[in-house]
Amino acid sequence: MHLRRPIQNILKTLLLLACPLLCLLMAPENALAVQVHGPPEGVIVHLMGHIFFSVALLFLIYILNKYPVDSSKAWKYFKISIFFWLVWNLDTFVEHILALRLDKSAIIIGKHHIFSYLKGPLTLERWMYYMGQFDHFLCVPAMWSLSMSLRHFCKRVEKQIAQENPGGNAV
Repeated sequence: MHLRRPIQNILKTLLLLACPLLCLLMAPENALAVQVHGPPEGVIVHLMGHIFFSVALLFLIYILNKYPVDSSKAWKYFKISIFFWLVWNLDTFVEHILALRLDKSAIIIGKHHIFSYLKGPLTLERWMYYMGQFDHFLCVPAMWSLSMSLRHFCKRVEKQIAQENPGGNAV
C-alpha cells in the first residue's frame, strides 16, 4: 500500500517524458486531422454545432449564477473555463464565417499550413480572419481551467472519502 504513491509518480514522470518523444517520432507530414465539410450542408451543420454549444454554455452560466453551488476553487475554475470556452466558440464561429467570405486567392499556401499567409490588401475582414486563427490562446486556458477545476473536485472527493473511511479502507 505504501509503494502505490511512488509508483504512480514514477509512471506519471515516465509518461510525461515519453509523450514529447513519441510526438517527435510520429510527426507525420500530413496529419489529415481536419474534416472538410461538403457544401453547403456540412458547413451549415458545423455552424449549427457552434450555435448549440454557445447556447449550452450560456444556459450553464445562467444556472450557475441563479443557483450557485458554492464558492470553492473548483467552481471558480469551472466558471473561468466556461467563459473561455464561450469566447473561443464565438471566435471560431466568426472565423468560420470569415473563411467562407474570404476569396480563395487571398491565402497564399506555403509548403506547410504554418507557412501560409494572407495576401494584401489587408482589410478589416482579413485582419479579423487572421486574428481568429489564434484561437488556441482561448482554447488552451479553457482546457487548463477545466483541468484545474477537475483536479480540485477530485481532491475534495478524496477528502470526503478519507473522512468517511478513517480506517483507510477504500471503497
